[in-house]
Amino acid sequence: MSKVPFKRFITAYLFFGNEIPYITENLKKFGYNISDEMVSEIFGDIRNTLPNKYREMIEQGRVFNVTDSGHIQWLKQFDIFEFYDYTIRRDEKIEDPPEYFKWCKDCMWVHGHKDVMTLINILLFNDEPLDEISKIVMFKYRKKIGVDALELYQKMFWETEGMTAKEAYFFCMPLRRSALVVRQLRSGGSEITVNSQAADTEHDGSDVPVTFHDTKYIKWKIGYRDVQVPTPRDFMEAVKKDSYYKYYESMNMTQSVEYEEEEGQDDRLGEFQHRRSRYRNVEEQRAKMAKHWVDLYLKAEKSIPESGESGEEFFQHMRQMQFEFEDDEKMARIEDMPEVLEDIKGDMSDTGLVQE
Repeated sequence: MSKVPFKRFITAYLFFGNEIPYITENLKKFGYNISDEMVSEIFGDIRNTLPNKYREMIEQGRVFNVTDSGHIQWLKQFDIFEFYDYTIRRDEKIEDPPEYFKWCKDCMWVHGHKDVMTLINILLFNDEPLDEISKIVMFKYRKKIGVDALELYQKMFWETEGMTAKEAYFFCMPLRRSALVVRQLRSGGSEITVNSQAADTEHDGSDVPVTFHDTKYIKWKIGYRDVQVPTPRDFMEAVKKDSYYKYYESMNMTQSVEYEEEEGQDDRLGEFQHRRSRYRNVEEQRAKMAKHWVDLYLKAEKSIPESGESGEEFFQHMRQMQFEFEDDEKMARIEDMPEVLEDIKGDMSDTGLVQE
């Protein structure tokens, strides 16, 4: 793994004088995954950076003093001073604590609620603006997490610049209980990692990547209403784009598999679980799906409003257009939305990157 998103958190704990196994164990309690070897590598980088005087303090497990100017300088050098100071002095009765004490408390609150942590981590990974994330958390959980607190959270726990979806899935364990992680790329495509219940289903259908919705879908799905609606032209262009890539998937289909699972209680056999796989004729399925997506593309093309066309004329076209969507890919969010997970079961056929 090229980049650890919570490197500063690890650095702060090393400055506390904690042993490596203790740090990895605490990260697991927070919902993060890392090996002792990775922490040891970070430890080595820190020791090589510090002057001998402070290197010895780290190696001897001595705590840095938040009132010593020399100690403060190095804590700020590693950009961990606020979190370090809060952790050292949070139990003291401070009459007028620094503002960042509240930010740190908010970070701890987030990690105490894995659904909130998962939502924030996905939105940060998708490069959602911090002020928008603050509004979404307030809407969903009635908890005010300000932009300053989110900046500290991102810096200490979830710095995803340059991170791949696979790495996000590795480092943040709650994401593994989510249906998928999606990152919108500047190129216009999406990089995804899917949490599939049955490994075989990942090979059902196309071997080219698929495109999923961006964070606007997530916000809409959790009931957040401050989402911009596309114009009629943009909507039809999106239908054309999706139809084209679904057609492209269909023509690259390698196999078509249907799964059935059954479990229950039998008077003679006791508890049982039965699973059946049906391998369908791939040429037949390819032809059927290709026809469907070509038809939908052409209908969308005919329904794109002309410049200056009124809304009434557009909706007249829409009434003449029949949409026959089959189960399409949905971007599910987190484990507290089982209905979304049901939407996408059996529909995930691949993971990866799509370039438009």
